[in-house]
Amino acid sequence: MLIGLVVVISLLGLIFVWRESYAIFNLILFSFITAYAFYGVLFQLSLPLWFVMIGILFVFGYLFTYTEQKIGILGNKRLVYLVLFSLIILEVFLALSYFLINPISQSLIIAAISYLFIGFCYTVLAKHTDNRFLTYLILTALVILVVLLTSSWGVA
Repeated sequence: MLIGLVVVISLLGLIFVWRESYAIFNLILFSFITAYAFYGVLFQLSLPLWFVMIGILFVFGYLFTYTEQKIGILGNKRLVYLVLFSLIILEVFLALSYFLINPISQSLIIAAISYLFIGFCYTVLAKHTDNRFLTYLILTALVILVVLLTSSWGVA
């Protein structure tokens, strides 16, 4: 049942990429899948941490580059926000790797942080007149709180 749901959601993501629609859904989905894959690489394959860290910087940098291109951030600000977002995701990944919760919960938290950054880009950096960043912030905080409260601690 769960595998079927994951397959359907992944196929929807691929269809949305092909049609170039629902960019926020795609970025959150790819953030979750990427974080889960990197936790698997870190814990199952026992690759060196520095190798995983470089991979996270490149992959999440690419994901945020797509967001920045979609919005139209130009110049030096683009590189600064790209590095900042990638480093924050890397730090969250490293901090969560010390928590004794399962990688799915850790990946959900990283996807929520990515959602917050996407909201920051769409509301603050794009300078929209309706500043809904507070909505993104509240939703992200609620998702993280629910994930942390419903996780089984001590079972990695």
